[in-house]
Amino acid sequence: MDFLKGIGKLAGDVTGKVLGGTVRVAGELVHSEYIKEIGNDVERVTAKTGEIAGQAASGVWDVGAGLITSDKHQTQTGLGELGDVVTTTVKSAGQGLEYVVDSGIDLMTGIKDNDKALMREGAKKLGRAAAVTVLAVGVVDIIDGPDGPDTSGSA
Repeated sequence: MDFLKGIGKLAGDVTGKVLGGTVRVAGELVHSEYIKEIGNDVERVTAKTGEIAGQAASGVWDVGAGLITSDKHQTQTGLGELGDVVTTTVKSAGQGLEYVVDSGIDLMTGIKDNDKALMREGAKKLGRAAAVTVLAVGVVDIIDGPDGPDTSGSA
């Protein structure tokens, strides 16, 4: 269902611009190119998260509607979308993990070789990855609450 994809993309774009823009403004105020770059990354990652969420919602809708109406084509379309979501998510997670590992290697190599420039670059990359993760992924935690939905059954 293209409508759900569009809503997810729009929500991700708007949220990304608000969060990323706020971080970029902070970077402007303190004259830090590094913080502005984090803002750009937060915007990009949040927009992608919204796009993925919209595609997942669309896939779930198509699978459910296809099962209810016995429309095998719609069910297959939904399953295909969900498969694409999984592939995109795994690929993105792999790229993020590779970035963190490479940054950690740079930091450790800098420490081992007493190369202050390499240490600084590795630490900056790790800090950037951590900041983007906290800001962009933390949006999902804000929506669910700090510990996610309460499933204990108690009030």
